[in-house]
Amino acid sequence: MEDLQRIVEKMPRAKYADFKTIVCEENRVALRSDSSEVFEDSSEKIVCRVVNRGYGVASASKVDVQHAEMVSELALRQARSVEREVNLSQVKPEVGEVEHKEKREFDLDEANKILLSIRNELKVRLGALYVRLELILSHYHLDSTLVTSEGTRIRERAPFTDLVIYLVVRGLSQGFASRIIGGKGGFEVLEGRDWDQILDELVTRAKDALKAKLLSPLERGKEFKVVLDSEAAGAFAHEVGHLLEADLFQGRIFQSLNMPEDLVIEDNPLIPGAYGSFTWDDEGVRGTRKTLIEKGEIGLLHTRLTAKEDEKSGNAHGISHMPRPTVSNVYVRPSDWRMEEIFEDTRKGIYLRGLVRAEVNTSDGKFELIPEIAYLIDDKELKTPIKDLKIIDSIRNAIQRVDAVGRMATLRPNLEKGFCISEGGPHIRFGGIRCF
Repeated sequence: MEDLQRIVEKMPRAKYADFKTIVCEENRVALRSDSSEVFEDSSEKIVCRVVNRGYGVASASKVDVQHAEMVSELALRQARSVEREVNLSQVKPEVGEVEHKEKREFDLDEANKILLSIRNELKVRLGALYVRLELILSHYHLDSTLVTSEGTRIRERAPFTDLVIYLVVRGLSQGFASRIIGGKGGFEVLEGRDWDQILDELVTRAKDALKAKLLSPLERGKEFKVVLDSEAAGAFAHEVGHLLEADLFQGRIFQSLNMPEDLVIEDNPLIPGAYGSFTWDDEGVRGTRKTLIEKGEIGLLHTRLTAKEDEKSGNAHGISHMPRPTVSNVYVRPSDWRMEEIFEDTRKGIYLRGLVRAEVNTSDGKFELIPEIAYLIDDKELKTPIKDLKIIDSIRNAIQRVDAVGRMATLRPNLEKGFCISEGGPHIRFGGIRCF
């Protein structure tokens, strides 16, 4: 840090300059039906970011004084060539170090045992239906520092562990199911979970996919009451978050919204052990919990480039490019509906489980979500499984149609442009939304 501080202080006059270094160590074990692989890697990066007239960035793949001096010259040159002037909001300089310790370190033999155990359990549960399985257990350790011309000097070290399960079964047709589990920490991230329930749910979902049918052509495009499970609800919260990124925000999408009382969407980088948690964002601003949607009010995700005097930054993600506002841990906040009450009150509708894909058009707010599988709800019970279903509507309409929010929330790890985030919530219900 001392060397980087000296270089920052010697740089020609600029509005702002910083150095960020990232050192990453990665271990990954994969077990597939026809192969088993081990991958180890380490990488480092040094980045200099300068605000002169515009924003200039330069990076190198080696962290030493020589490369620091080189990228500082390049970043300043890039900043001088930008047409549009930018300004950073004022923040309090931060000084400190934070280390998130893992309780159980990554061990290759233990990783293989975990994967073999999961495979054996699933094969026993599925019998002749078992076709193919892909298990990927990954462990990362990130060590990042930031030194700025304003006096910030911070370092944060954190381990991350995640497990991806992808299961394929075959009867008269083929079905699949998947699950992602992870968080900040070592092998303890996988402990204390109800593995019997996790594996049973995977098997049930995969088996149901074998007998799933397409939604009737006569019903396609109609509005249904739709219940989302935790994964699908998290994807919905994530896409709402995209529309509330300050540099993309379209106010007309949220103008005069009639928001339901129960619906609250938050972004919180301070959840202990969550995949998207951090102490400081990529601009060195301390993370805070933000309410994005609540009782007719909205809040935006900001960086120092987008925040005005009365707005909080703290959601910057971006190392080798100009930082952008991005979610950390985004979720629908739990309310007071029991899951059984949601289904009893629904009577007829559709239940979405798992997630294949979700996306939103940030220019008009059109929203699409594809679950792994869906079920018809008839007389309060789950009936026919449905495949290849998707909901398409506007985020504006979807927000206003939320009429039930459950009690129990979970978070699902995810990556957003290479950055660790998580998304989740309890079961939620839309009073009416289009299904295709």
